[in-house]
Amino acid sequence: MGKRIRFLFFALCIGGAIGAFIWAFLRVMGIGQALLFTTLPTLVPQPYLILAICILGGVVIGIYEKLFHASPENMEQVMAVIKKEGKYPCDRLAIRTIAALLPLVFGASLGPEAGLTGIIAGLCFWAGSRFRYAGKHLEELSQMGLAAALGVIFGSPLFGYSFSVEEEHTTEYGKTVRMITYIMALLGGFGVFVLLGKLLGGGAGLPRLTAPDIGNRERFSVIVLVPVGIVTGIIYTVFHTGCSRFFGVLQKKCGVILCATLGGVVLGIFGLFVPFSMFSGESQMEVLAETYLDYAPLMLIGIGVAKLLITNVCIQSGWKGGHFFPVIFSGVSIGYGMGMLCSVDPVFGAAVVTAALLGFMMKKPVAVVLLLMLCFPLDAVVWMLVAAALGAAVPALFHEEGKSS
Repeated sequence: MGKRIRFLFFALCIGGAIGAFIWAFLRVMGIGQALLFTTLPTLVPQPYLILAICILGGVVIGIYEKLFHASPENMEQVMAVIKKEGKYPCDRLAIRTIAALLPLVFGASLGPEAGLTGIIAGLCFWAGSRFRYAGKHLEELSQMGLAAALGVIFGSPLFGYSFSVEEEHTTEYGKTVRMITYIMALLGGFGVFVLLGKLLGGGAGLPRLTAPDIGNRERFSVIVLVPVGIVTGIIYTVFHTGCSRFFGVLQKKCGVILCATLGGVVLGIFGLFVPFSMFSGESQMEVLAETYLDYAPLMLIGIGVAKLLITNVCIQSGWKGGHFFPVIFSGVSIGYGMGMLCSVDPVFGAAVVTAALLGFMMKKPVAVVLLLMLCFPLDAVVWMLVAAALGAAVPALFHEEGKSS
């Protein structure tokens, strides 16, 4: 019992440290973005300044990667390493932190989760190697750290817990003690993050959208909205494959600097004509929620598709980062447009399309709903679960057919 209590306290402290680190990371990111995209345009009022900033960002990111080879891995890669080896590298954490910050500061259509999960997994392993007792639970520490990190980043503790514990791993403690340990880490992380945000500013997480008016027309529209979400996931996959092949060949022939610079050129051009295509998407989602009626439905759908494309351009050209926040923005934008086209509540359309899209990509319907339930009202939860389950069933069906053939 004494060992368990001591480990619970250690989990609380680790969670608090993670919350503080994420707050500092996001705070620095926000300051950097404000300097480049808010303060600098007032000092240098040039119409193509955004393009110049993005090109500069590509050059800086390319040079940094050529020098240090420190670009972050995505969440799935981080979790695969932890699952296979029970730990994650903890070397060069400062260099890796800067590598994770640079694309975000220069306005990439990326989320912070990819860089942060790898760094935090490394920090947890570092802590475990410094404390003899904790060192016996390295795999548990890594999983616990990821749960706290994802919960804080997305503003959804339940999502952080569900996403991490679904990964099988060994532990000497039972499920109940493990669950309490994760809760302690999440409480520590969330508590410190919220406290620092209240005292010093800053924050993260998905915005809260207004409650939809769900009637029979909305219920029947699910027949159309779910396939649209699935098709959106397929479009993302096509963009991912195409960009991966193109920039893979380009990098082999021309090097990482030119590849990242070209990514900056594309990002800057998109930023000039489709401003919503830049940045991670959670702040832009708040703006879109207030202004979507100013756009034609097809334009909203086009904005969502453009966001999917530029996200893949960024990732594959060397601007490494997470795709969850941009993909959620795309689902919301396309959902608004489809809701207007189908003459149903646009928020309901956004909820169903986004849930089907994430279900297709994550293949974890419950985790999808736990992620989105803080963004969309509870009235839409049942329909989001249905959409996410149907979205997840499509890749599973193709996987089974591939096995049988």
